[in-house]
Amino acid sequence: MNIKTWLCISKKKLINSLTPQLDSEILICYVLKYSKKKLFLNYNTIINCNDLLILNHLLYRRILGEPIAYIINKKEFWSLSLFVSPSVLIPRPDTELLIELVMSHVYLRNEFILDLGTGSGSIALALAYEYPLCKIIGIDNSLSALSIAKYNARKLNINNVFFMYSDWFSHVPLRKFYIIVCNPPYLSRKDFYKTTQDLVFEPYNSLVSGTCGIECIQHIITNAYRHLTSIGWLYIEHCYKQTNVVRKIFKNNFFIKISSVKDYSNRKRVTFGCLLKK
Repeated sequence: MNIKTWLCISKKKLINSLTPQLDSEILICYVLKYSKKKLFLNYNTIINCNDLLILNHLLYRRILGEPIAYIINKKEFWSLSLFVSPSVLIPRPDTELLIELVMSHVYLRNEFILDLGTGSGSIALALAYEYPLCKIIGIDNSLSALSIAKYNARKLNINNVFFMYSDWFSHVPLRKFYIIVCNPPYLSRKDFYKTTQDLVFEPYNSLVSGTCGIECIQHIITNAYRHLTSIGWLYIEHCYKQTNVVRKIFKNNFFIKISSVKDYSNRKRVTFGCLLKK
């Protein structure tokens, strides 16, 4: 079977995918170690038996709904190529909004930045890449996630980021941070079971906060006070439906200059504010 035929067959089998052509091309480029350009120039190349077996196995996993990122163990975020596995949440393009907001609203030199619930390290690594003189600490309560984040830092040769175990603020170093960023779990249990099939492959605790979905956000905003400088900033990603309640929690915890910003889908996705200490 040649490449063109396999692509045609796989595209027809991926009836539940929103991007069957793209999925098929990513899988075959991954297995054959082809660039997109090389793929297009070699449509008539015969796929050897071993590669065909691997391709069909990966295709079957995708047909069952497993995300492409987990199948190929890779996801791009902020132009960084990250290793990912089912131990960590897949970085979303909308989360890049957090990086954009930090870069556009705050002037940074050599400040300390804290990334809560770092997962694959995507946010911490993007900030460390953009601000090589800053010190970024990424925390997570998953040892598997921390191993992946540390591996990504080594792979990308980013040396101004440090990863450590902490259940939110429980083991955070006794220092003040100028910026705290976080993409916390913000789905309720009910919302999780109503979401798309793809989410069942991702770590439950990285998605679901509790009965209401706001519990982790409430805890982070309430406790950020002790870990921010007197003019420190807190940035939190959340569900667009939670915007009003998130803003209220910010206000009730002595934050000023509170703003909520829309994502690429035109929905308010990130709220941030500056701490006003008494």
